Amino acid sequence: MTNITLQGLTPAQLMTLGDAALKAGDLAIARGFYKNLMRIAPYAPHVHARYGLTLRPHNRVLPMLEAMKALEAIPNASVYIGEGIATWLKNPAFVADAKFMALAEEDLAIAPAGVVNWHWNLQTMLWAAQQAKHVPGDYVELGVYKGHTTQFLSRYLDFAAWDKRWWLYDTFEGIPQDQLDRGREHLTAAAYGEAFTFEEVRDRFASSPNITVIKGRVPEVFKETCPDQISLIHIDLNNSSAEVAALDVLYDRLSPGGIIVFDDFGWATSSAQAKAETDWFQRRDLALFPLPTGQAVFVKPAD
Repeated sequence: MTNITLQGLTPAQLMTLGDAALKAGDLAIARGFYKNLMRIAPYAPHVHARYGLTLRPHNRVLPMLEAMKALEAIPNASVYIGEGIATWLKNPAFVADAKFMALAEEDLAIAPAGVVNWHWNLQTMLWAAQQAKHVPGDYVELGVYKGHTTQFLSRYLDFAAWDKRWWLYDTFEGIPQDQLDRGREHLTAAAYGEAFTFEEVRDRFASSPNITVIKGRVPEVFKETCPDQISLIHIDLNNSSAEVAALDVLYDRLSPGGIIVFDDFGWATSSAQAKAETDWFQRRDLALFPLPTGQAVFVKPAD
């Protein structure tokens, strides 16, 4: 084990050493330099972003680091880079939220293999869950993986004490072959990372009496169990046919003021989903709001 004693180094020197270690693939050493830098600059977005890049091996780490360094040439840039999104001249509020940052790091262990610095997306979901708290109805998540989003939100919000239920639906076997969009045939269960099971996810939420994990195919599973009234829907099924079929069933159950968050809407690989969902809402003279995170949000108007 390498033991490095740091004394009298400036923030710039710590960042230079951390960047060099990250480029060399020494994630643990880079993490140590960035941790020390975080003690000096606890609310600096570029420091937290760098630290996040050290938390798991990832083939986009070095391009993301280089993008950060290029943007830092802008005076007072306040750079943050996450999965598929880089911001500068902005103030990411989550960086100053110690609880948010700690839970997001703990949650990373059960996030899909391709996820790093997912904070902007989690921020969107946190807003939606907080906003929908007093809207009548339960919460629904379609596409669960290991439960990383719900675990983060339920712990942050102390959801176990709420008078709502959270329904989590997934096949836990990947996308059914007949629902795969063209060009996304690779999205088997194995494509998301380590193998996982329904039982694993069910047990993860065993201590939360108001979170129910359901194995089944959307939309057919709704015939077996489905809440009558809904205030929040998180849709992350990675295919257009199931997501539109879910809207056909669930939209009328969504209370006025209720929120839908589409996880994949704006990603370059998800154009089929974006078109199908845009068309679905346009037929009803409604519109989604796309976000630079790749998500899209919708708030149901009053009747």
